[in-house]
Amino acid sequence: MKAIEILNKMNTEILAPILREAGFSNDGDIWWKSTEEFSLVLTLQNYWWSTDDKIDFRINLGLMIPPINKKSKKRPEITELAVCVSQDCYLPENVQFHKYKNSIGYCIKNGDNVKEFLELIQRDFKEFIMPQLLKQETLEDCVDFYKNVPFWNQRLNRFIEEQRFKLMNNLAG
Repeated sequence: MKAIEILNKMNTEILAPILREAGFSNDGDIWWKSTEEFSLVLTLQNYWWSTDDKIDFRINLGLMIPPINKKSKKRPEITELAVCVSQDCYLPENVQFHKYKNSIGYCIKNGDNVKEFLELIQRDFKEFIMPQLLKQETLEDCVDFYKNVPFWNQRLNRFIEEQRFKLMNNLAG
């Protein structure tokens, strides 16, 4: 099977069902679940040098403040996220290293063992990524989760303060 077919199979058979079951919406490769204060966001990032035969990609996870509004016509962009980390932030170190892992995420090639790869992705999502992501129900939960993640913890706090300032100005105005 070609690498692009393996990636498509991962999207349709693993990611989409898990994310839909958890209540995520999507626009193409961007998935989100919104609360009143923020949106949990997941994107699949294929690197520009990937081909149909060999694909390097990573899974970006993060938060958007303010949240994605269902009425919005504008597609959310990854550059707008308050936090954007790779899957490794959600995975224990002992499961991060395997034959489909590279320095920037994952790598799949033509002829790779599809069953093995899909089982690995399913394990990562069901056992590690989704349980931690879905525990982030409030901004305080998010701050607590990212408190030890350099750069992103400060960026998150800044986004929270900016949003509170905007809300206070709107109430005063």
